[in-house]
Amino acid sequence: MKTSQPRYTTCPGSLPVERTAAKALFTLLLAAALPLLCSGCIVIPLAGLVGETDYSEQVIEKGDGLFAGKLAVIELSGVLSSEAGGFLFTSTDNSVSGLRAQLDLAAEDSGVLGVLLKISSPGGEVTACDNLYHEIKKFRAETGKPIVAYIENIGASGGLYAAMGADAVMSHPTAIVGSIGVIMQSMDLSRAIAAFGVEMDPIKSGKMKDLNSPWRSITKDERQVLQKLVDDMFQRFVDVVDSGREKLDREKVLALADGRVFSGVEAARAGLVDKTGYIEDAVSELTSRLDGAQRKPTLIRYTRSAGKGANIYTQGGAKTARENSITLRLDGFNSSAGLYYLWKPGL
Repeated sequence: MKTSQPRYTTCPGSLPVERTAAKALFTLLLAAALPLLCSGCIVIPLAGLVGETDYSEQVIEKGDGLFAGKLAVIELSGVLSSEAGGFLFTSTDNSVSGLRAQLDLAAEDSGVLGVLLKISSPGGEVTACDNLYHEIKKFRAETGKPIVAYIENIGASGGLYAAMGADAVMSHPTAIVGSIGVIMQSMDLSRAIAAFGVEMDPIKSGKMKDLNSPWRSITKDERQVLQKLVDDMFQRFVDVVDSGREKLDREKVLALADGRVFSGVEAARAGLVDKTGYIEDAVSELTSRLDGAQRKPTLIRYTRSAGKGANIYTQGGAKTARENSITLRLDGFNSSAGLYYLWKPGL
């Protein structure tokens, strides 16, 4: 009896595998091309493709022996947000959950004697900045461990707001500091769309339901509502700076709170920071605040590549614990509505 011979010698199931691989490659190429075609944030789940790692302790600079203690260096950088970010195969915490996770590690480790908070941020979302400030103050109150904030490159608006929760604030002489204030972006595209014969006609439950819509001009009553909101957040910012700067009374804070920025040297003269110096000076300042410290502490930092270890600030539906994703964010085109403690020239 004749038997038919196979026309190929590849392993069974190889064709579906090839198709799967090709599909995955196409998805990655499409993900890379999409930012050129549109703006905003795109999230593509990659559950199971990327391994998870928790925070690990990395020694930055060794101290004087095993019993000298440790100082945790925690970075606060970029635009501060309550939304998680990341790029390609990485998944990261949002600004608040990331800081909280690292402060928790520093609190639980009896060997950590204090925290150096390195800031390089123009600020960000009002609520994110306020939560950062809250967590820094809470860490100090609950642990008794000092925190010194060091503005390395930029500590403007919400970056300065968060720093006010520390025991002391230092800045690099050439850092950009200040921009006390609030901004809400508003855009009127009504004449542009009218030129194309387009008219927006929303169906809404109240006259202000489409408040600050870019498709029509803002009314006088609407402007008053939004201005009141901005003013309330501004007063909160002033309160925080007034509370965090013992050498400044409220009137002096208000005089500096017109949105202007200062160099680190000018900020020190104005009283917004305690002093200027380099990173080693900030370490020395923190060490001087340790009880009975006679040896040079070891400098450490916490690192991790994936978003494992959720806390109360980690978002449940985004790049959180045990979830991996590709996140493509074009911050320059981010048009999310909201209030910002943010210094962004040209915004």
